[in-house]
Amino acid sequence: MEDRLWYKTSAGRFSEALPIGNGALGAMVYGNFPEFRLPLNMDTLWSGKPGVEKTVKVKRETLEAVRALIDEEQYFEAERLMTETMMGPWNEAYMPAGVVSVRFCGMETYGGYRRELLLADACARSSCVCGFGEVRTESFVSGRDGLLAIRITAEKPLEICVKLSSILESTEMASDFGYMLLGEAPVHTEPNYVESEEPVVYGGGMRYCIVMRACGTDGDVTYSRDGIRIRNMTKVTLLTAAENGFCGYCSPMETSYEKMAALAEESIRRVQGEPYAVLRKRSTDSHKALFDRVQLKIGNGEMERFSTEERLAACKKSDGKGDPGLYALLFQYGRYLLICSSQKKSRFSQPANLQGIWSEELRPGWSCNWTTNINLEMNYWLAGPCALSECEEPLISMLEELAKAGEETARETCGCRGWAVFHNVDLWRQTSPVGGNVKWAYWPMAGVWLSTHLYQHYLYTNDRTFLRETAYPILRGAARFCLDWLREGKDGKLHSSPSTSPENSFYDAQGRVCSVSDSSTMDRSLIRELLENTREVCRILQEGPELEQEIAEALERIPGFSVGELGQLMEWSRDFEECDPGHRHFAHLVGLHPFAQMNRRDTPELIPAVYRTLERRTEGNPLRIGWTEAWLTNFYARLSDGGQVETHLRYFLGSCVYPNLFSLHPPLGESVGEKEIFQIDGNFGVTAGIAETLMQSHMGCLELLPALPDFWEKGEVTGLVARGGCCVDIRWEEKHLKEARLRPQMDGRMKVACREPFWAVLPDGSRRSSEEKEGRWDLEIEADGGVVIRLEGSLGSGPSGR
Repeated sequence: MEDRLWYKTSAGRFSEALPIGNGALGAMVYGNFPEFRLPLNMDTLWSGKPGVEKTVKVKRETLEAVRALIDEEQYFEAERLMTETMMGPWNEAYMPAGVVSVRFCGMETYGGYRRELLLADACARSSCVCGFGEVRTESFVSGRDGLLAIRITAEKPLEICVKLSSILESTEMASDFGYMLLGEAPVHTEPNYVESEEPVVYGGGMRYCIVMRACGTDGDVTYSRDGIRIRNMTKVTLLTAAENGFCGYCSPMETSYEKMAALAEESIRRVQGEPYAVLRKRSTDSHKALFDRVQLKIGNGEMERFSTEERLAACKKSDGKGDPGLYALLFQYGRYLLICSSQKKSRFSQPANLQGIWSEELRPGWSCNWTTNINLEMNYWLAGPCALSECEEPLISMLEELAKAGEETARETCGCRGWAVFHNVDLWRQTSPVGGNVKWAYWPMAGVWLSTHLYQHYLYTNDRTFLRETAYPILRGAARFCLDWLREGKDGKLHSSPSTSPENSFYDAQGRVCSVSDSSTMDRSLIRELLENTREVCRILQEGPELEQEIAEALERIPGFSVGELGQLMEWSRDFEECDPGHRHFAHLVGLHPFAQMNRRDTPELIPAVYRTLERRTEGNPLRIGWTEAWLTNFYARLSDGGQVETHLRYFLGSCVYPNLFSLHPPLGESVGEKEIFQIDGNFGVTAGIAETLMQSHMGCLELLPALPDFWEKGEVTGLVARGGCCVDIRWEEKHLKEARLRPQMDGRMKVACREPFWAVLPDGSRRSSEEKEGRWDLEIEADGGVVIRLEGSLGSGPSGR
């Protein structure tokens, strides 16, 4: 079975094109004839510039006035004061760099069209048959060489015209080396949902350069300001490199086009003499080193003979059950997208944003920034279990920068030590509140949540050097912020105030819509998780005994979870009436997932409230949002509810993806300028959810097949990673575990669990049987080598170990 998306029809829009990228440079391959186009993106090309003051300075008496109003249950008045005094300027926006266009001259009609994306090769192809015989294109962005390569071949000589263009201010020209575009991004771009007389402002924005050269051709090449013309060719490789002026979020930008062009030209010069096959193999090998770590097969693969668009259509007609292999493709597509949009290619490499690395709009949805109240976090849930921890490196670098930039926000906006980040971040590391509505703009918990990823990264990699040198300083600063932000309430407990629950609202006693109170459930869950993570790191490293003690005392005084009159988990510290019971966010359930503060083993009394909350959010709600369905998949996997996992996976494929399997976000009707858009968090979140159905390790135990959907009757996965670094292969038949192979990274004891009785073959050949405990079967073993797990009474071989 080969992981690929393929189509019989051409791409007419962005959501039908096929993505390629290397973490720094991205492209969307439309793959059409006779007009072939590829929109380009650079991960550091944004509007704006360094050094713009955006700190929101809040007087101490203003903050205390807000808190006093909240204490008096005057929530509406508190929110009004916050709107007047605590909101800031907007983020900047992620920019498109340009478009590569190739016109096949004289191609009037064609047939036999096909385009495809090879996930394991990170390569997009298209082909047709016309008067020039078979014409083929092959496109990839090399992770090793840092450039875009487009290979075009034809059976008979033809002529092509190649052009660069951009919707940004730009000019094209020929040079002694080749053909280039010189552009400049806006110095400011208003969000798409903001009405403005001048939404895009030029003058002093980031400069950039795109350089192209035709190599390995048998045709006649000419360069001019109108582009590249190649006559009488049957083969050519178009190499494209790009550079921009970004030199760091707080450093002056490079403004010399000559320097940028020289760097781009040098990238091409290094490889222009090499055969195309060598370039292609080097790029493929670099990608495969990550992608090939995990393989997933579900079903018998019989639907792979149909195109992806045909499979999607059939999936909707069969209510998602007729093609289990499509979920395996969706899983691998999520891994592919993370590899292509988040790799450490330079010290300036950026994490995957709201659209990964792919956008072609001047004012993209939600500025295509990093939204930190769920979306950025969801982007990286898959990294550890899906064997892509290296892809977290740009996120970790961002956190190092945010911890530095956020010190001023913690001090000037919140009156605290440490560092803080609010709900939107851009390239320039704005950490303060943006403009707009308090219910989403005022949320200082982003740094708290994001810091928990550092501890998870350590759990998957066992990298103690990283823990000491990188993670601990960031965690320590975030913990200090939390300890200062918490304040004693009338009940003697520690509360966060002011507090919101993104992005939801409630009615106050007068029936007015409010979003501000104290100690939302999400705040308490995030602060508790961060403090517990930091305390554990202090113990591991034997660092900071005073901080450890301060944390221990605070944890004793943070309120726990509460259940409301309707049987639901309360979202706020009081049982307010929600304005929107079917709200898209599940902020108060972070303790269930991605954390483990609520679970069947330790808090069984809360599980009915969790189910009631999920029911209230989803019953009768026709709005299907990709990332929401992805999070629901994860929730129900944590609840070991394969039936509901199946339901929301079907909703995801049936209602939440475009033809190219990009996850979609429909308009919410909350502000002007909204429209249906691609938002990549759904792809990443659903991949993490599929991994959770196959294996979980968040409870100090490796659980096999905890939430398998019923229609996944048979399958096999290799290469998943559990916390502690154990590599896991699983095979199942007739919905029952057949065999699993465990390959621990470190020696020591480990616990394995399954919903059925099993036995283990240990490295010395001895056999141990599981014991039933509370409805599942557990076994604790010495993991000092490979372990084979089989169902009681089963025989035969399973997945071969790597």
